[in-house]
Amino acid sequence: MKILYAALLIVYVLGLSWYGGSGDPVEDAELETYIKSMARNSDARGKDSSKAAKYMRALAAKDDGNEFVMVNLIRFREKSLYPKDSPWATESDPMLADARYGEGVIPLLLKRGSLPIFVSSVTGGFINETTHGEWDTVAMVRYRSVRDMLQMMVEMSSTDLADHKWVAIEQTHVFPVKPKISLISLRLIIGIILLLFATAVRHLVNLLKRKNSQVD
Repeated sequence: MKILYAALLIVYVLGLSWYGGSGDPVEDAELETYIKSMARNSDARGKDSSKAAKYMRALAAKDDGNEFVMVNLIRFREKSLYPKDSPWATESDPMLADARYGEGVIPLLLKRGSLPIFVSSVTGGFINETTHGEWDTVAMVRYRSVRDMLQMMVEMSSTDLADHKWVAIEQTHVFPVKPKISLISLRLIIGIILLLFATAVRHLVNLLKRKNSQVD
């Protein structure tokens, strides 16, 4: 059992290392490197990266090096807007385009210790004291750091992955938050799962020992 406990402890420590959540903020020179890399990738694909550069600067301006949650408020189009030369040009369902984006972005998130923690469809309206209409979807994504998100944006700029997102979305509002009260703790959840697994294995081993002793 000691070997099992040691193995589970190693798994937990490695998981914490992957999950991260604290570090140094992005330096100005580093930010400019990301922006230039994105510009090169975008130019090679005939895309304009000026908006993305603006978003990167806004995100990095408040960076403290720690984890954060990105809130996504999304309103989908009635029909997806793929260009005529796209393989999906005849497709009109924006949810299919959004699904393609989700399938592609999840691996990019996971390899950077980031992951969606909440996704929900809006079921109705209540108080809305803004000029915006109601949203269709609310999604919250935990990022290990601003650096990880900037690196992911650069990687995505060399592919057409983000195209699926924008052909599906009519409007969106995306902003980072720092939870003050949260009952969601992946660190705690993983620890509990490993503890329950170790307890179950120990119970099973003791049960087998008792059965063998009865046979003898």
